[in-house]
Order: sequence, then structure tokens, then C-alpha cells
Amino acid sequence: MTLMKDKVVIITGASSGIGEATALLLATFDVKLVLAARNEERLNAVSKECQTKGLSAEKVLVVRCDVVKPDDLDNLIQLTLSSFGQIDALVNNAGSGNYKTMMETTPEILESILDINVKAPFNLSQKCAPHLIKTQGSIVNVSSISGQRPIGVCPAYCMSKAALDMFTKCLALDLAPHKVRVNSVNPGVIITDFQRRAGMSEENYAKYLERQKQLQPLGGAAEPIEVAKTIKFLLSDDSSFVTGQLLFVDGGRHCLSPV
Repeated sequence: MTLMKDKVVIITGASSGIGEATALLLATFDVKLVLAARNEERLNAVSKECQTKGLSAEKVLVVRCDVVKPDDLDNLIQLTLSSFGQIDALVNNAGSGNYKTMMETTPEILESILDINVKAPFNLSQKCAPHLIKTQGSIVNVSSISGQRPIGVCPAYCMSKAALDMFTKCLALDLAPHKVRVNSVNPGVIITDFQRRAGMSEENYAKYLERQKQLQPLGGAAEPIEVAKTIKFLLSDDSSFVTGQLLFVDGGRHCLSPV
């Protein structure tokens, strides 16, 4: 637990799914959490859950933040520094996607996905970097297996995650002289609201989850905690000589030939 105690960790997209699971796990390691997302009501609920894990209220900061707005990012960093004085870790978790083919993807849809999945992590990492250099901190980008394994029905999402993966590697090299580590987690199918928000019907979602029993060898779709545990490892000193990695959390799916 001493490997994480009192580290200041910013998590975007912390109101649900992988971001929420990561916050709840890190709360058990007595860190200082900065929870950022657009849904302040949900953030407050996650904050209260963190406190049930033993984290004091003084160690949880809730910041309403739209990651595509530069002013919101500046406010996020300012509030973090005024509350905790430093930044030790950044989890770029906020993301967006849909199930639209190239022909169905309008310029507005493409721009929106790239804004959230590529530009926002770039911009926030850039703003946090001077502070992470001071603490020799760590960045974890939440990508996807889809960044390395294409899916024909969502090219905009796949290309955005591929771009994020390359950003992870480039930034790892850029910041390595400063002893700042940068890694990615690339989940397979995780049980969150992502697919529903992307437009999948309940009927198709049920079939989709059933299909994962064949596609993810360790046994179907995973819970968000599986990704959260990997993020915690990459943030902690346990991974002190690990940088530039794309770490699949997919139950072995990336090993399979296309089916």
C-alpha cells in the first residue's frame, strides 16, 4: 500500500465504468483522488463510494470537466494543484465510440470521436507533463484492443484508439529522460454501458456478450475491476521500469486469428 499512499491521481471519465472501478480500487490504497467527468451527480456518488472504502473526504476532489474544452482542463489542473499541491499520475480514461461504418460516419461524428479519444488525452497530458516531471509520475491511457485489431463497423473508433496507442509510445520516449512513465491498457470487451451508449440494442448486446465466450478465451466479457487492477499496477512503483507498453486486458482475445 505504501507504493501508492498519498499519490495524487487524476482520473477522467471517473463517473462510471472503468474510471469508476479504478477510483474505487485506488481508494483502498489511500491515494488522493481527483475525479473528473461531465456528470457531477455521478461523480459525487463515486466520491461517496470511495469514502466507504476508507478514503477520507479530504482526499477526494470532484471536478466537473468536459475533456474537449481547454478551459475545463486548465480548471482541472488548477483545482488539483490548489487542493493537493502536486500531480503524481494521470489516467486518460474518458472516451467515446459508436457502431457506424465509414459511409455512415459524418464529418461531425468523426471530429467528435477524435476530439475525445485523441485530442483530449494529448492536451491534458501536455498540461500535466510539467507537474508529472516534478514528481517523476506516470500516465496511463485507456485505449482498446480495437486500436490494434480492426472492426469494420466502427472505423472512426478504431483509428482513434490506434492514434492513442502511437501517442502512448511517442510520449513514453519523450518523457523517459524525465523519469515519467507512459503506458496504455487495451481492454477487450468489458461489461460497462459503452456498447449501449454507442447505439447497441439490448437484444444485440445480449448476443454480443454471449459471443465473447468464444472470442475471449479466459471466459467472456470481463468486469471493469480487471482493467482497474492493471491501471493500478502501471501507476504504482511496482512497474517502475515499464514504459511505452500497450497492455492487453482481453482474456487472450488478441492471440486469436480473425474469426
